[in-house]
Amino acid sequence: MKNRIINPEDAHQEKAVPKNKRRFSRLVNQLLSGEFLTRDGVVSHLPFLLYLTFFFLFSIYIGYTFDNTEREKVQVKQVLEELSAEYKTLKSELETKKRQSSVARSIQQLGLEEPNRPPVVIETDPKQLEKQK
Repeated sequence: MKNRIINPEDAHQEKAVPKNKRRFSRLVNQLLSGEFLTRDGVVSHLPFLLYLTFFFLFSIYIGYTFDNTEREKVQVKQVLEELSAEYKTLKSELETKKRQSSVARSIQQLGLEEPNRPPVVIETDPKQLEKQK
């Protein structure tokens, strides 16, 4: 280390620290050492400090809940889109199978024929049906 000769006037100037800076450093020192907790004023403000703590914890909880709800909302929306697309596909396939030409092809594969004449209505007397029972 080099030996430095300090002029007394210069030493006084180096030690001169602005008042605001001293206050701030003292405040930080008290906070980090925990000295502020031993004062009487802290005990009188304890309910308010507990209220602030509860408020901050509650706001963190609300934030996480909101994030989870949004994530779930996005997932449900994706599932809904998939199901909607599947519904439209199945509905289109059903409409295609319900056409008369598709039904006729399906019937021919089973060995059945499409009737050429309209159906005939058979009328019976209700009394005869009762007698047969």
